Amino acid sequence: MLRVCLKVRRRTESTRTFSPVPARVLVGRAAKLLALLTIPILSLALRLPAQEDLGPLEGEMAELFNRKMLSTYEGMPLPVVEKTLELAQVRPGERVYDLGSGDGRILIMAAQKFGAQGVGIELDPRLIRKSREAIQKQGLSHQVQIIEGDVLEQDLSAADVVTIYLTPYGLSKLEPHLKKFLHHGMRIVVCMNQLPGWTPTSSITALGADKRPYDLRLYVISRPGDWVSFSKFGHTP
Repeated sequence: MLRVCLKVRRRTESTRTFSPVPARVLVGRAAKLLALLTIPILSLALRLPAQEDLGPLEGEMAELFNRKMLSTYEGMPLPVVEKTLELAQVRPGERVYDLGSGDGRILIMAAQKFGAQGVGIELDPRLIRKSREAIQKQGLSHQVQIIEGDVLEQDLSAADVVTIYLTPYGLSKLEPHLKKFLHHGMRIVVCMNQLPGWTPTSSITALGADKRPYDLRLYVISRPGDWVSFSKFGHTP
């Protein structure tokens, strides 16, 4: 019986006829499929900024940079930059210091959107050049300045807000220097990591354009027993 059924099925399949699909229909289907495959790739390219090759450092500058650098550079996504400045409640006229200012994006937004004065400290001459060009292009040279030098050798006492995006190693090196310049009302926002031994006043998680989460920790400096008189700021022992 099984053999008979197989024979009948083969005869039925052999008698089927297939009408040819016009070439223009095949081309149309292929174009739609290609579009479906291409859209996610384009979207991903728009969400993820390309890492620019800044070129190598040479000679004495390379030696100095490798000896003093606290962290490799990774630009903070712009949505996270905005959340960083909002968390610190930056107000017009305040001085925002970005330690390891990279291409200047935090300072540019602080000036443009929050009306702040910006000071960046950067060791890499390639990023210094790039950030100064961007600042000049935006017409912010009167509002934002970039200091070329080692963060651990700079006076931070004029800062109202300090932003930091460094590795745990970099934070451990920076923390003793930072302590010298703390004053009542100063706000410090650290991205991804935390200052060793410090308790944050508050923390949030912000999403980059690629939906990657970035942990932001706010440290508000206040005198013992005194509260910083900002609505959202708590007490830091």
